[in-house]
Amino acid sequence: MKRIGLLCVLLLGLLRLRLAAAAVVVVSPHPEEIRIEFTHGFERWQKAQGQAVLDTIEWRDVGGSGDAQRFVESEFKSKPGGIGIDVFFGGGPEPFLGLSAKKLLRPFNPTPEFLVGIPQRAQDAEVYDSGRTWFGACLSSFGILQNRRVQGLTGLPLVRRWEDLAKPELAGWIGAGDPRNSGTMNNMFEAFLQAYGWERGWQLLTAIGGNVRQFDRLSSSTAKECALGQVAYAFCIDYYGFIQMAMAGGTNLDLVVPEDFTAVSADGIAILHGAPHGTAAERLMEFVLSEAGQKLWFLPAGHPKGPVQHSIERLPIRPAIYTNYGRDSRVHFNPFTYRQNFSYDARLARSRRDIVRSLFGATIVDLHAELRAARRAVAQAGDPAAQRQDLGSVPVTEKQAAELAQTGWQNAELRQQTKLEWQRWAQAKYRRLARR
Repeated sequence: MKRIGLLCVLLLGLLRLRLAAAAVVVVSPHPEEIRIEFTHGFERWQKAQGQAVLDTIEWRDVGGSGDAQRFVESEFKSKPGGIGIDVFFGGGPEPFLGLSAKKLLRPFNPTPEFLVGIPQRAQDAEVYDSGRTWFGACLSSFGILQNRRVQGLTGLPLVRRWEDLAKPELAGWIGAGDPRNSGTMNNMFEAFLQAYGWERGWQLLTAIGGNVRQFDRLSSSTAKECALGQVAYAFCIDYYGFIQMAMAGGTNLDLVVPEDFTAVSADGIAILHGAPHGTAAERLMEFVLSEAGQKLWFLPAGHPKGPVQHSIERLPIRPAIYTNYGRDSRVHFNPFTYRQNFSYDARLARSRRDIVRSLFGATIVDLHAELRAARRAVAQAGDPAAQRQDLGSVPVTEKQAAELAQTGWQNAELRQQTKLEWQRWAQAKYRRLARR
């Protein structure tokens, strides 16, 4: 009888452990390589913590970060108590600021001891929300990925500043993405407007747009085109640049952090309101933010403390990782020690995100052929300052754009009409310059 009683106790204990395990449902724009490594890493971390039964991760892919945000917000409209998803993982700060403002995120409050070693800011960018509704899982920066081999064969220069991409001789050799589909590209173009001001920023973006070979739907495609030699310069987030450099070799590709500015921002993670597996979701958050999780971003595949199959090569949120493992990593940019006079305002970017990407799309992407013709005409005329300024003018001021974002942009009919008006305005301008 005692043996039977002991067996029952053991079985009951195992049943409770089994019930305590959960599959954390995660919606994420992250590629497969990151999903694989964080799934395996989460399992190893739990074993090291002594958990007898391990939580797993169930990934959901609904597109890029913007698509994922729209999906989550749409689901909450019909299911305000919870949508059956635990965690939103990946994407710049804008999706998390938006979800937090709509109270769709559940705060995560780790112990003060756990937060030691995670600064609240990096380069004046928030690493985590002061209300702790979201945290940066890693940091992102961007630069210009350059194909040195193509440059050597064509006589094109290595550029050190963003504004150099506006030079007429680079026409057709620049790769970029459509900000309406790529949140990464939208952040890059928004940084121009913040660093140079609204008018000068649009002048540079328009001139560079006239030099772009084509606008890709995905920013990862742009980096691949540069590695393949289809372009010599590419707007590129650090992560995609490091991947292509690892594949092509450092002698062929170079990721340049431009001297005029770069932006550092958090790539976030958060628990969603009404998360059905809240405890397991908190364990996943703790792992991602821990030293074990942060090493997965930084160390190369095969390192005893790094990823197993795929090098991820992104920027950790813990400064100690750079100090302790800098010699083991191919990542040589430290956002906590880099100094510049520019800081990216993610909240400003979020407030006018739809306006900026719609204005860029209507006046630059959709009219790309006519923009290129106008850019060639201005270059053939000697690139006079007055014509360059005319080329880069936009139909709304910064103040008007802010007012539009706050008032009428939610009206679908007005939004469509406004974009058509912008497009007609820009088309007339490009045709006038081309004739001239």
